Amino acid sequence: MTVYVEYVLLDNFVLDALLLWAAARTMRLPVSKLRLFLGGATGAACAAVSVYLDGVWLYLLKAVCLAAMCAVTVGFGKKLFWYILLTLAYTFVAGGAIVGLFELLKVDVFDNGFYEMRVPLFVYLLAAVLVAFLSWSVVIYIKNVKKIAPHIVKIAVKLDKTYNLTGFCDSGNTLCFEGVPVCFVTKKFGGFSDYFAKQTVAHKTVSIPVATVAGSVTVKATIATVAACGKECKVYLALPAQKCQTVYNVLLSNEFCGG
Repeated sequence: MTVYVEYVLLDNFVLDALLLWAAARTMRLPVSKLRLFLGGATGAACAAVSVYLDGVWLYLLKAVCLAAMCAVTVGFGKKLFWYILLTLAYTFVAGGAIVGLFELLKVDVFDNGFYEMRVPLFVYLLAAVLVAFLSWSVVIYIKNVKKIAPHIVKIAVKLDKTYNLTGFCDSGNTLCFEGVPVCFVTKKFGGFSDYFAKQTVAHKTVSIPVATVAGSVTVKATIATVAACGKECKVYLALPAQKCQTVYNVLLSNEFCGG
């Protein structure tokens, strides 16, 4: 039987890091990615050393390894003891799941603890994590879209030409500048960046003060015409102070939402 050391190290590193992350999330402990990496690396190093030990020394190494992994990940403190116990519990649960996976895939497990698989175990683990993350992301995205969907309307923005876009009716956006309502481009659309740059070079943009929770900021804006909700009027089309990730293009003024 051929045993690839890198497979053993990667299997243990990935599994240990996932267990440490799951325990930290359960206990709501703040853990940096670096600490998780070091914790997983500690577990992988101990796994590499364990092949040279047996009997009492092997069990002693595993106990020391568990404590070291947890201490490296969350540091020393009152919660370390409970973090060790939770990580140990997750280890038993994961071990049972892995044995079940071996049985399902008809994987041969040898007496010395190694397994025979064409694809390393860490590949399956990473694939499962990726699928779970993508599924979670899709669920969150759908929930957010459903929450704001009733407030999203079709709009037309007239710049150098007319753009058919989507806007969000925000009754809380009462910002006006020199009597003109202000809308925000939260998701750039084709041609807007070039148009805004040309307006800036031609000194046809204005600076608008905006009061936020964090304090006052100034945003750049240019004049445009927006048609939405059966109403058309001149507005200042502004860039937000911070980058936004929205499913709509423009955050509308409350002038389009009943005033």
